[in-house]
Amino acid sequence: MWVYIVIGIGVVFLLILCFCLAVANFSFDNFKEKRDEARRYGNSLDMTVEEFVEDVIAKHLKGNLKIETCEEYQDHFRVGAIALSQSTRRSNSLATFSTVSHELGHAIQYEKGELTKHWQKRQKNRLIGKFFLPFVILGLVFSILGLVNVLPFYVVYIGIAFFGLSFLIFLIAIYMKYLEIKIEKGASKYAIEVLGKYLNAEELKICKEFLDSARLTYWGSLFRTMLGWTFLTKSDKMF
Repeated sequence: MWVYIVIGIGVVFLLILCFCLAVANFSFDNFKEKRDEARRYGNSLDMTVEEFVEDVIAKHLKGNLKIETCEEYQDHFRVGAIALSQSTRRSNSLATFSTVSHELGHAIQYEKGELTKHWQKRQKNRLIGKFFLPFVILGLVFSILGLVNVLPFYVVYIGIAFFGLSFLIFLIAIYMKYLEIKIEKGASKYAIEVLGKYLNAEELKICKEFLDSARLTYWGSLFRTMLGWTFLTKSDKMF
């Protein structure tokens, strides 16, 4: 009986591992496929992104956002402004509308107070993350020196303590990536709500699929952080 339970648990574990590795290794390929598909379609209103953003700012953000110019592929939201490249401003593709709407979603999150605490927490944990590698190195050094009797054996426990601290930082990194996914999901939710006021059902479906594929890349990042040490997938930055 117990043998079958152990085998069942092992099979479930392997299936979950395979799923996580698939997301880690192929989420970006899926994103590029959905992006290329969305790029083939323009919106039925024949509206440029710049016209769309100006309208959204006036109607949904009370005019509290200015439009700035940025480098190609660097479109982003920052407090008080949304930065768009020249090609983005002129575009009318559903891919670009989705991307910019997502950044407008972040602007809505900021207006609702959903971003500030997250940014503060992320900044603090990035500082904590700088101690990860030093703690791992100290853990190795103390453990080895204690085991080979260069230092008293009790320093092995100090090494283990440093390993414990580094593992705690690793768990914090995983948790922060999970919170990032929730923030990105929220921004996409607001994006779809805004796009729903401008696009038809078929266009909205394409945009939603594109934004879902973009969010999947954040899950890919989380799984790469979790499983990078196995060398079965590329590693990713912790913070």
